[in-house]
Amino acid sequence: MISRLVLQSLSKDKLSVFLFHKVPQRCDQMVPVDVDMARFEHLLDYTFSQLRVLPLEEAVSRLHSGHLPRRAACITFDDGYPDWLTGVAPALRRRNLHATFFITSGQFDGVPLWHERILAAVRRLQGPLLDLGIPFLPAQSVASLDDRRRQVQRLEQELKYLTLNRREQILRQLEAVAGVRAADVPVMSEAQLRDLHSQGFGIGAHTALHPILDYCNAEEAVREIGGARERLQTIVGGSVNGFAYPNGRPYADFSRLHVDAVKRAGYRYAVTTHWGVADVCTSPFQIPRFTPWAEHDWHVTYQLVRNLMTEPTQVPEVAV
Repeated sequence: MISRLVLQSLSKDKLSVFLFHKVPQRCDQMVPVDVDMARFEHLLDYTFSQLRVLPLEEAVSRLHSGHLPRRAACITFDDGYPDWLTGVAPALRRRNLHATFFITSGQFDGVPLWHERILAAVRRLQGPLLDLGIPFLPAQSVASLDDRRRQVQRLEQELKYLTLNRREQILRQLEAVAGVRAADVPVMSEAQLRDLHSQGFGIGAHTALHPILDYCNAEEAVREIGGARERLQTIVGGSVNGFAYPNGRPYADFSRLHVDAVKRAGYRYAVTTHWGVADVCTSPFQIPRFTPWAEHDWHVTYQLVRNLMTEPTQVPEVAV
């Protein structure tokens, strides 16, 4: 196959890391852009059949020791969803493929993913308007399904770049207006996390509450980075060596201070969301990742090839 030969040629000493999030059996009407299980399984059978899928921690080690095979790739997931256990995990195991799951630890202490709380609240809103009485969130229509989709996107974008305290205040206000409780939002249980770990999948940390680290003070950043690792290690009874920066864009979402904090917390590697591939010059604490969103196989291959030719952005690092 021509695409396989192209990948073989371009991938010498390069590591492609794929990023996914929620993978529902069927896409929620409120979030039609999600990759559903049928699409995900097709990617496994078409795209990943052309690649050498490795555990991420092993791949990072082999990359920097000069022993990375051509067409090397890793599969990763962010956040933490209970239906991973009935969807993506069995699909991966049927194909003997490894993945690493970066988990937000706050859900094990009763705090669901903040963007899932938005989705649950907007779904239940009554009346034609959403009006929270907040100047930067003016009243807008929620009369139609398209309106509600737009409000989910608007709220996610606006609340993302707030402090943790301010974000929580607005979430509670939204939930009160909608008549829902955060406790009603599905979360991953400790037993489910241990199940993933026991199946041989990698477990990494994705902070506790998924803040933008650049909007955290120093104490919050330490708690979000190091505290998440400690919490997850206690649950799985093993080491958690990888970290995923929330939102993950260098300079926009995290800085050299946060890379330094990740190192000091004891992690061995970390991943971003900047496009590109890792090579021997890439810091193990800023491994780039990308998501193939195209619908057609030829387009996914094009995206993969383009990604192999993209040099990722990295923030300067402080020696520890």
